Amino acid sequence: MDLWKESLQTALDDRFDAAFKELTESNTDVRKAVKQQVEASILLKDHPKYDDELKQIADSYFEAMQLLLGEYIQHMYIQGAKDCVTVLREFGVIK
Repeated sequence: MDLWKESLQTALDDRFDAAFKELTESNTDVRKAVKQQVEASILLKDHPKYDDELKQIADSYFEAMQLLLGEYIQHMYIQGAKDCVTVLREFGVIK
């Protein structure tokens, strides 16, 4: 069962990566936001007041946000698949 979960997680990760790549390639606003995020990260790390305490706080915040966003994206993706199946059943396309 664990191997099945790992395989599913790998497949989902691959889909998410491909979808994000497609999104960044096709959406100028997303490309700008990615660039802005990278630039802000560099500015933060190079800031003279960015001491060890602030670094620990910022790292903790961003790790939590990444985890939450990742879980949210995965949940929404799976929910979308479930919703698709429900709609196809309602239309009689599948049983």
